[in-house]
Amino acid sequence: MNQEKKNSSEVFYSFFSTIKPRPPKGTSTKDEWQSHVLPHGAIEELVPNFWHVTGTLPSSTMVPREMVLYKLADGSLLIHSAIALNDREMAKLESLGLPKILIVPNRIHRLDAGAYKKRYPQLIVVCPAAAKSYVEQEVAVDGIAEEILPAYGIVCHEPAGIRPQELVYELPLPTGKALVFTDILFNLNKLYFQQNLPTGEFLLQWLGASTIGSSGFFGITGLGRRFFMSDRDAYRQWLEALADSMPDLQVISVAHGSPIVDDCNSRLREAAARLR
Repeated sequence: MNQEKKNSSEVFYSFFSTIKPRPPKGTSTKDEWQSHVLPHGAIEELVPNFWHVTGTLPSSTMVPREMVLYKLADGSLLIHSAIALNDREMAKLESLGLPKILIVPNRIHRLDAGAYKKRYPQLIVVCPAAAKSYVEQEVAVDGIAEEILPAYGIVCHEPAGIRPQELVYELPLPTGKALVFTDILFNLNKLYFQQNLPTGEFLLQWLGASTIGSSGFFGITGLGRRFFMSDRDAYRQWLEALADSMPDLQVISVAHGSPIVDDCNSRLREAAARLR
């Protein structure tokens, strides 16, 4: 990555890293957990041992975010990109398993990580090596994802053609695999905005995802290409190789947009084809 692009990426990261929770109306700011709780949906099971939640961010000009919950072999939970939930949904979360590992996926997606660590002191907080110094500004990091997660059967993929910032996690399922992305793929469609941010469709153009068809936009956005991608061809080839190597892929989760549970390999190839 050239110096000019690296500097612009730093400005982009710095802007989004300043986002902080705003206490809902009528909530005492002394209650730290409640100050993190923003509007969100219910926990939904996508496949056995794998759930997701859609939540909003402090500004209505930001795309909704996704949290993943995954049941480890010992029955405990792994949480990716934490979202603070209301009492009812937190009770449901705890009924699924004891929170054990929290992945802070990059230097942006750390908004609620500290609140989770305070609520569950036993949580093992991990992040990619490239994000550690930034994540530690908000929450203590117990280990590096690349070093900790393989012991739990999780493969940490480092994307080619992407500036070092985040990993893609391959999780074993009872009958296949799941892939968990963060910001290097979005899956946006009109229904997603109607359900989670009715006034947010204008964000498609701002993100560089305005070429939304009947099936939506799945790929790296224009902003992602500008600030995250260092080699277009390398990233395209990496996505194609990933699709070819996982015939049993059942779920693709992204941090912004609907999860994919059908024809996952073809959808990965679709995202790669956008880079041709």
